[in-house]
Amino acid sequence: MSFISNLILEMDRSSAGSDETARQVMQLCGAVKCERALFVGDETATPRIIAEKTGVRPLSAYYEQYRADSAAALGFETCTVGAFELPETEGGWEFAWLNCGTEPDGVPLRLERLYGSLRKGAVAVYRTLCWLIDPSPDTRAYVERRFGRPMPMDAVLRFAKEQRFKIRDFYIAPKTDWTNGFYRPLSELVSRFEGASDNETAAGIGEINKEIYMFDLHSEEYSFVYYILEK
Repeated sequence: MSFISNLILEMDRSSAGSDETARQVMQLCGAVKCERALFVGDETATPRIIAEKTGVRPLSAYYEQYRADSAAALGFETCTVGAFELPETEGGWEFAWLNCGTEPDGVPLRLERLYGSLRKGAVAVYRTLCWLIDPSPDTRAYVERRFGRPMPMDAVLRFAKEQRFKIRDFYIAPKTDWTNGFYRPLSELVSRFEGASDNETAAGIGEINKEIYMFDLHSEEYSFVYYILEK
């Protein structure tokens, strides 16, 4: 496991986000009535907020067992899933929230799978990393190397409509989700290793500092976008 991966093991989330954003997105979902809800992601705050808003504890699915263990300790039913796996339930989910990053398997395919997992009238939140504007060449090169290939945010809207989703709203994660919600706690962990001389640690610290530097320079070009969809 890499130096960066070991640090993220100690963090509350594996990607940018915040409780405030989760609450704002749930508010944009409107009145959600459901008996079966699903969360797929990398933290435990959002499942708690879904439960507060809907009165239903979502099945909480994670890519890493240690995240599932953390959610289970809070009383959630949990499971682990593969990179492109989506848990299903008989009759379809009535509410689903997917925290995804970039989509090597393709945004249209992810949306197709999401649509097929939902009951008619269900509400879904789909988060993915998007270009907010046309990126500069150096931003594109760095972000695609670091995260994968984001989609332009309007392209995701088009794909969702082609999949027959109704678009209720969308929410762009603010800069503070990255700075306060992810990079600040990551930097605090990195500070324990200042002066480290081994090559792996030094390279990991350099990569983290480069990522933060690039975001500070180009944060207006990309972020996570939460799409509120209805089947």
